[in-house]
Amino acid sequence: MTDFSPYYPLWGRQLLAEFTNINWQYGLKLKTPVFEITETKRQYGSWQPATRVMSISSRLITGHSWDITCQILKHEMAHQICSERFFDNDGGHGPLFQKACDLLGLTAPFRLASGDLPESGTTDPSGSRQTEKGRQFIRRIGKLLALAGSNNEHEAAIAMEKAGQLMARHNLQQLQEDLQSDFTSLIINGKTKRLERWQHKICAILLRFFYVKVVTASLYDPLQDTHHKTIEIFGRQENVAIAEYCYAFLAGKLTSLWQENKSKTYGKGIRARNSYYLGLLQGFYDKLLAQEALTTRPLPEKREADRSTAPGMAVLIQAEERALDHFVGMRFPRLRRRSGSGAMIYRETYELGRTDGGQIVLHKGVADRSSEQGLSIQNTSGAVHKQLISLAQE
Repeated sequence: MTDFSPYYPLWGRQLLAEFTNINWQYGLKLKTPVFEITETKRQYGSWQPATRVMSISSRLITGHSWDITCQILKHEMAHQICSERFFDNDGGHGPLFQKACDLLGLTAPFRLASGDLPESGTTDPSGSRQTEKGRQFIRRIGKLLALAGSNNEHEAAIAMEKAGQLMARHNLQQLQEDLQSDFTSLIINGKTKRLERWQHKICAILLRFFYVKVVTASLYDPLQDTHHKTIEIFGRQENVAIAEYCYAFLAGKLTSLWQENKSKTYGKGIRARNSYYLGLLQGFYDKLLAQEALTTRPLPEKREADRSTAPGMAVLIQAEERALDHFVGMRFPRLRRRSGSGAMIYRETYELGRTDGGQIVLHKGVADRSSEQGLSIQNTSGAVHKQLISLAQE
């Protein structure tokens, strides 16, 4: 069994930093407790009001991501609020505790009493918490994106367009059926100390076209005692799952296309590579923008009906945006938007990448992550077209 005790002072220091940041983020003005790292297997965290000791289990820190540790820290801070601001020391999880959780923006899974840790955290949108309806939607999108791998450019374009139509229709249906959205979040952690400009460009694509919000932040690594830059995706569970897939697909596609085409590019080194990457992503962005225009353009016979329903739908969309913004604000109450300076690029290499980016199609299936092949395309004419229509009408 590994002895993690040499890490305890480092973890205690980081817990103090997290406590201070949470205190500031949510404007709580709580007094700093005494932090203790324990080896207990009975509970992940505890708050002792008499001694003002806040304990966190080493089993939690070594067995889960630091994001989960911070959620448990918030849970114990909620107990501290109950005892020091609400003068309630029973340690329960009743109305006052729930009120304290509201002050901390703590999501429902981490308000539970049993073990102070839910069975699955907020960072797994593809697990059992997802509704069957959501899983069916992901499967349909996955099949369409697999069909988009056709070597026939016409069939690939149809598949991408149908996928966009299905995503738009699904999200509008969700809005009409329930305003109480089941939001979740997922962290992409590449274990690096900085995010590249091409990563920010992918984030912009996800934000613009995939019905999610994206926040870049940092996360502590307790076994390396360092911080890594992260990308956190927020939205409905199925939208987050699809956005995660698209991020991984595009990141991998950049590398493979660069290896294929770097001999054709102008310039050398990292600057040339980044120029090509940014051009690729801009080309893909332009392609999605053009497909979105086709997807959202109403048919002549539907325009009159669309005019009558548009105001009500606009209200639903605005309500959804506010709800998702509130969900993001629960985690990052003092979120700031920053714009970076322009990147130094080789214009010729950028334009070559932009041309190639217009040819990118999402072709792996979303639902089956164990497969690298997606659907096999035997016939790129009528049979594929019929399958596209069938999928879009499901």
